[in-house]
Amino acid sequence: MITHVFFIAKKEIADLLRDKRLRWSALTLYVLFAVALFSGWQYFTQTKPRHADAQAASYQQWLAQGSKNPHSAAHYGFYAYKPVPLLAVVDKGMDDYLGNAVWMEAHKQNNVSNRTAQDVADVSRFGNITVGFVLQFLLPIVIILLTFNAVSKERESGTLRILLSTQTSGVQILVGKGAAAFAAVFGVIVLPMLLVSAGVMMLAVGGQDFVASLPAFGVWVLFVLVSVVLWIALGLVVSASVRESGAALVVLLGVWTLGAFFVPRLSGSLARTLHPTPSAFAFNEQIIFEKANGVDGHNSADERSKALEARVLKQYGVDSLSQLPVSFAGIALQEGEESDYLVFDKNYGNLFQIFQRQESVMEALNLLSPVLAAQSISRALAGTDTDKHLHFTNNAEQFRRVIMKTMNDDMRDNGAKDKTKRDFGYMASDELWHKIPPYTYSQPGVGFVLGNQVLNIASLLAWTVGTLGLLVWRGRLLKP
Repeated sequence: MITHVFFIAKKEIADLLRDKRLRWSALTLYVLFAVALFSGWQYFTQTKPRHADAQAASYQQWLAQGSKNPHSAAHYGFYAYKPVPLLAVVDKGMDDYLGNAVWMEAHKQNNVSNRTAQDVADVSRFGNITVGFVLQFLLPIVIILLTFNAVSKERESGTLRILLSTQTSGVQILVGKGAAAFAAVFGVIVLPMLLVSAGVMMLAVGGQDFVASLPAFGVWVLFVLVSVVLWIALGLVVSASVRESGAALVVLLGVWTLGAFFVPRLSGSLARTLHPTPSAFAFNEQIIFEKANGVDGHNSADERSKALEARVLKQYGVDSLSQLPVSFAGIALQEGEESDYLVFDKNYGNLFQIFQRQESVMEALNLLSPVLAAQSISRALAGTDTDKHLHFTNNAEQFRRVIMKTMNDDMRDNGAKDKTKRDFGYMASDELWHKIPPYTYSQPGVGFVLGNQVLNIASLLAWTVGTLGLLVWRGRLLKP
């Protein structure tokens, strides 16, 4: 069997390398790839240092604010920027639409802002021209053009009867043709693009940082190859199942069009219909209401303040706030922050759950589209998807809470030492500002990504395994 497959593959490779379709398709993809890679490299090399410089400048302003009341400093705050991951060179995903900076200040959990594109339409699922887009959306078209008549032309010319009259089985014919198509597509198109992409990423950051990104890049490459195998197998299955090459081409382009154009529009509309997000006005009004009346709506700020005052007086065994050895303002401010955290956690938690439910609807419909499943996996591995964005948002919020507690605790402990400058009259020095370290964000690992992409991975693998199974089945039924 191996000998028959080898000779068929050898002949097919020679034919494909002489085929003008491969040469012109490869040339077209190279041009688009060059544009995409340059765009990704430019985005990474310009945006990453700009974010780093902006965050460093904001932090230096924080350190240089001079003597100030800690609560005033808490309102002064500074920015946290979402780092640009190295794999954004090949797939910057949703970064233009999700924002990349958040202002950390007292009493507010601010939204991530500074978006390049302020409005997200369904077409955003396609993204900009990226290396990922070239390999996930455009390469399948090339594979279709190379495989749609791989078997049907043999039937039309009569050579299929000759092949089957020998000891070569239909399965061997299809496997040989599939191996040849994979070798041609991988050797001529995919491998050069991957090597050049890796080289550009290494030049962008240096060897050490590139090595750190290799696990994610390696898995990213693996799923690119899975997609190539899928589309080659699908092309051969359809070509072996129809009598005319024209019909095979129509069917394959129909499958691609359905997955690349119809499904994303359907999934986006259905996700918003099933799980609508509240308007920004309604969301903010709900937070304002709950901050004033408690997370349950029945515990007003005045009631909470009176209860806190009574509790603190009892704790320190004094009759009035002026007798406290600590600053009641610092205690009250921290208590207010922690009360607000309940409101933020409830409302932002609900909002993020809506986002995740919308993603789940779209992932479920990705079962109809291996193109979109591959795209979602690519964005996740690149660190430019919604899951990574929410991870950054939560991380920045936890850091903001550390800032607020540090400021309020200092005011509590030191705001009553000078009786003439109690509470808000107390001024802290630069030493307090230096207790807050610069904000840093660590990218989640590959395990985090794969854990959030189970349905998309299952979808892509199901398509691939199912199509390979059909390939074997069609090979056994192959007739002249």
